[in-house]
Parts: sequence; C-alpha cells; structure tokens
Amino acid sequence: MKNETLMEALVQVKRIGNLQHEILDISQQMAEAVDRDDEVATGMLISMRSEPIEKLRISKYALQTMLDSLKDTEDGERLSALLNGGGTAQDVAEEALTKQVAANARESERILALERILNRKISRDQSIFQ
Repeated sequence: MKNETLMEALVQVKRIGNLQHEILDISQQMAEAVDRDDEVATGMLISMRSEPIEKLRISKYALQTMLDSLKDTEDGERLSALLNGGGTAQDVAEEALTKQVAANARESERILALERILNRKISRDQSIFQ
C-alpha cells in the first residue's frame, strides 16, 4: 500500500479517536450533571457535545470517501481490511493503524454503554434502549 495513503488513513483514524475521547469525556460530565439533577449543566453539555459529534461525522465521511476512491484496487482492499479489523499488519505503519482502529472500537463501545445509561436516566420510561 502507498505510504501516503496509509498515513492519510492513520491521520483520520487518530482524529476519530481524539474526537471519540472528547465525546466520552463530555458524556461522562453529562452523566454527573444528570445525577445531580442539574438541568442547566446537562443542557449546556448536550450542546457542547454536538460539535465533536459533527466533527466525528465529517472525519468518518472523509475516511469513507478515501476508501471509495480506492475501490476495486489492491490498496483499497488492504485498507478496508485493516480498518475493519480483518487484516494483520505487515509493517510498522500498518501496525499503528490497526492499533488505533482497535482503540477506537473500544472507545466506541464505552461511549455506547454510557449513552445507554444516559438515555435511561434522561428519558426514563421512554428510553430507546429497552
């Protein structure tokens, strides 16, 4: 795989990881505000969280656009495998990518678990997670 393609993917995946960490941090603060019944802080944190969520959407779109541009190529298939956790790293750069992808997946699970808790606390009987 071209080194520039791999580095561009790594930059996007790291950006995604940083944004996920920011979202998790704000969500944890929001959970604390909900526990305190602090509606003002909860509202502010919900608003604050929208920016990193939008940036995350943009970063994921950029990564998907890169994959789409490499569609039906050897680099595209290799990158897709690495991003989906189905490939084994063949060099140091690919190893960095696979490690970041795995870390992002773990962070995503933590966010989802916290979102379930927040949804139940905020919406009570009307939770989307039943």
